[in-house]
Amino acid sequence: MVLQQNIRSRKRSMAKRVLTLDVLIAKELEYRIETGEYQEGDRLPAERKLAEYFGVQRGTVRNALQILQDKGFVISKDRSGNFVAPKRIEFNLDTYRSGRAAMERMGRPNYAKLLTFEKVYVSQKMAEKTGLPEDGQVYRIMRLRYDGSIPIWLERTYIRCDFVPDLMEEDIYNKSLYATLRKKYQIYVERCVGKVTAVYINGLESELLNLPEKQTAMRYEGMVYDQKGRLVEYFDDIMLKDKVQFAGNNV
Repeated sequence: MVLQQNIRSRKRSMAKRVLTLDVLIAKELEYRIETGEYQEGDRLPAERKLAEYFGVQRGTVRNALQILQDKGFVISKDRSGNFVAPKRIEFNLDTYRSGRAAMERMGRPNYAKLLTFEKVYVSQKMAEKTGLPEDGQVYRIMRLRYDGSIPIWLERTYIRCDFVPDLMEEDIYNKSLYATLRKKYQIYVERCVGKVTAVYINGLESELLNLPEKQTAMRYEGMVYDQKGRLVEYFDDIMLKDKVQFAGNNV
C-alpha cells in the first residue's frame, strides 16, 4: 500500500537521524489522533491488525504504542486494548496560571475541593525562594482540583496577608481566586514565573491523588506578580503527568 511505501521511504530518508520504524509508526498514529481521525476515547486497532497494515512485526507496533503511552496520547486497558487518551490540559508558562480557566477553555467539568485555609508564617525555605521576610504571614490555601470525578491536581497556594488582610474562606470556596483578587482588592495578576519538574509524590499526595506512593508526577512551582510588579502569590502544585502538558519558553 501507498502508506506502507511512504513509511519505508521515510525510514530510509531519515536513517541518518536514527529514527527507527517504531518511532515512525508512533508519529503516524499521533498525527491521526491530532487530526481527528482517531477521536478521544476511540479504541485503536489491535496490535495484530496494525502490524499487518504497516507490514511490520507486532513487537514494533507494541513499541510504537508504548511511545504514545509515554507521551500521553494513548492509554492501555487490561484485556480491552489501547484507547485514545483524553486531551491533556495545557498550561502556558509564559502567562499567569489559572487551572480553572485552562480547564474551562477545554470544556472540561471541574471543581476544587478546599482542604486548607489558614494563616502561617513564611518558612525559611519560602523566604529563600521568594525574598519574603520570615516574620511575614501568608494565607496557606490547599485545594484538590478534579477533572470530572478524578482528582488530578493538588494546588498549594500562598497569598501575602499584607495585600489581602481580610481574605476569608468564603471568598475562595468554589470560586476563582484571581477573580476575588480583582473584585475585592483590585489586584490584577499579570505575570507568572514558573518551572516544571518531575518528582516522586509523598504519602499525603499519594492519598489525595489516588496514586501509588513514590509514583512520578509533575511539580509546577512558581511566583505570580500583579500589575504593579509586586509578588502576590507563591505556588507549589502537584499534577498528574498524564493529565497536563506545558507550553511556553520556560518548558
